[in-house]
Amino acid sequence: MIKPPKLKIGDTIGILSPAGPVNKRKLNLGILRLKKLGYKVFLDRNVLAKRGFLAGPDRTRANALNRMFANPKIKAILSARGGYGTLRILELLDYKIIKKNPKILVGFSDITALHLAIYKRCNLVTFHGPMVAGDFSKLSEFNKNYLFRAVSQTEPIGKIQNSNRIGNWRVITPGKTSGKILGGNLTLICRLLGTDFKPDFKNKILFLEDFKSEPYQIDGMLAQLQMAGILDQVKGVILGEMVGCEAKNLKYPSLKLRKVFQDYFKNRPYPVIYPVSCGHGKDKITIPLGVTATIDTYKKILSIDEAGVK
Repeated sequence: MIKPPKLKIGDTIGILSPAGPVNKRKLNLGILRLKKLGYKVFLDRNVLAKRGFLAGPDRTRANALNRMFANPKIKAILSARGGYGTLRILELLDYKIIKKNPKILVGFSDITALHLAIYKRCNLVTFHGPMVAGDFSKLSEFNKNYLFRAVSQTEPIGKIQNSNRIGNWRVITPGKTSGKILGGNLTLICRLLGTDFKPDFKNKILFLEDFKSEPYQIDGMLAQLQMAGILDQVKGVILGEMVGCEAKNLKYPSLKLRKVFQDYFKNRPYPVIYPVSCGHGKDKITIPLGVTATIDTYKKILSIDEAGVK
């Protein structure tokens, strides 16, 4: 694995919008918070661009990411927000530039497509974590602590614990395992199946989260992962927060989300836990994707055992 250099106080952080359009007020609040934390900010010139549900044309958004990886002054790249549209730029990125200039890249949700494509093409550790316009505008101590433990120290994060709001994670399937952690938004992972950007999940610990998908939709996506062979290949599963994913219309029959998870995971030969404070909820543990992690349900341990930066 290629690891980017760690982020230091005084470094320059680049901010761009690879997916959907951004709220200017929230973006400015996030920028102010970053500056108060001691970082310089480089704002992509098209960060506030709008084209319907996109933050500007595909080529414009792809070029912004290419430029930031090529810019030696920028030490980390943070997504302003997610939304939709990252899939459309994957074929326009210069992966040679990205691999030659490894940098911290942080985001989640639609940014999952970037994380997995860069992992596949560049073997680079990236970070599933908070975004500027949505999370930094009201950055909690919990989120700040896990983010900077992930991107600013060369020691492993170690044992991670859920926020008080979430409480302890529960065991879907008991067991103990270690492996490289990889994943992100379930919807985006499924959209990458059958493409050249889907990474190899064999012997990985699979991390999944989603947002506003009904239980039957989660079921359908897990069925897709099963039929693609992925659920038989992994060594463990971490289920993050599934915000807004319980049934919304009680007039129609449904299953509880936990029951859906039990149907797919209860007889697996590897551990499965749910929920972990990572995803679309307000509490976000930053996960370095591509590093070694451990799940031990017997000792109630979930840990990141390898640093994501050097």
